[in-house]
Amino acid sequence: MNAKTKQAADSPSRAATLAAEIEGVSGSERAKVVLEKRPRQTLPSTLEGSAALSYADIGFFFVLVFFLAMMFRIGVHLHVLSQARLGNPTLPFQITISVSIIGSLYAIIRLRHGRGVWTLLGWSWPSRINLVAALVGGIGLGIGVDIVARATTPTTHVIHLWNLILLDGLLGPVIEESLFRGCLLPVVARTTGPIIAVLATAVLFATLHPISTFVQWLCFLATGTAFGWLRVNSGSTAASALMHAIYNATLFLCQAL
Repeated sequence: MNAKTKQAADSPSRAATLAAEIEGVSGSERAKVVLEKRPRQTLPSTLEGSAALSYADIGFFFVLVFFLAMMFRIGVHLHVLSQARLGNPTLPFQITISVSIIGSLYAIIRLRHGRGVWTLLGWSWPSRINLVAALVGGIGLGIGVDIVARATTPTTHVIHLWNLILLDGLLGPVIEESLFRGCLLPVVARTTGPIIAVLATAVLFATLHPISTFVQWLCFLATGTAFGWLRVNSGSTAASALMHAIYNATLFLCQAL
């Protein structure tokens, strides 16, 4: 085969290769255009202040909580702490644990994002209408859950005033709302949208609470959904924390009657 014949024979091959390369480039470009045109989940304006938060912040937080739990277990193993104290902790011990948890969340966000931790967590003063919603919603939820509890699993509760004020009225709502509605909800909403984020965080909120019946789990799911709804609509974690605190106080007062 002479050179001209070989060149002619190779030409279709080179043309096919060139066409394939062009087709590959155009295909990738078309895919890029399709991806760019695909609608992306955007945060509602009420959650934009928490846009810098990420799943990494949540992961680091749970690692620290796991580390704290391991330290307590080691303390029991070394007889520094008693199992009875962990099973029935005193008020100072519960306050210490609560402060450690919220301190861990604060430290992670501060180290990763700098100043403005409370702003990132959505702690802003809610509007008047959202204050009313927190008040009315908290009382309504407390009465509703109490009615369900009496109808399904009637129990008696001994209420200690300082536990009610410090744990159920202050530290508990601050910690849980900062984590679930202040940090986790905006991160999930950026992936799934606000409706699924509210439901997903409510499911996690209910699952992480100690429960004995499915009805109790449903009650936590309902309250978690209400707290999340107020967080999204008000843009304020303080509003959901206030509803949470009023709900706790109403529920315990109803069960004391």
